[in-house]
Amino acid sequence: MTAIELDDLIDEIEDALAEGRRVPFSGRLLVDEERILDIIDRMRVAIPEEQKRARRIIQEQERLIAEAQARVQQVLEERGLLDAINTERARLLQQAEQEAVQVRAGADDYARQVLEDLDERLTKLVTSVRNGLSTLGGSDAPTPEP
Repeated sequence: MTAIELDDLIDEIEDALAEGRRVPFSGRLLVDEERILDIIDRMRVAIPEEQKRARRIIQEQERLIAEAQARVQQVLEERGLLDAINTERARLLQQAEQEAVQVRAGADDYARQVLEDLDERLTKLVTSVRNGLSTLGGSDAPTPEP
C-alpha cells in the first residue's frame, strides 16, 4: 500500500464523518462505527506493509551481495589471487554494509514521513471535528478526548 492509498483511507474517514448524523441538542455526531473501524484496520495494515516491503528489498540486496562475494571468492581461489585481493574484499564488504545502512535509513525515513503525514492529517481532522462540535454546541459541549 502506498502513501496515496493512505490518503484515500483518510479521505474515507472524512467522508464517514461527513455522512454522520448530528444528535439534536447535544453537539454529538453519530457515525457508522463499523465503517470507521474497518478504515482504521486497513490503515494499520497499510503502514506495516510498507515496512515489510522495505525489509524485503534490504534482504534481497544483502542476498545479492553475499552471492556476488561468493562468486568473486571462487574465481579468486581458482586463479590463486586470493591473498592479493583480501584488501579489496574487505573494502567491498564495508561498502556493502554502508549501502545497507543507507537503505535501512531510507526505509526508516520513508516510514517516518508516512507516519508524520498521517499524524498531520489526523490532527487536522480532529481539529476540524472539534471546531464543528464547538460551533454547534457552544462552550457547554464536552471536549472529546484524542
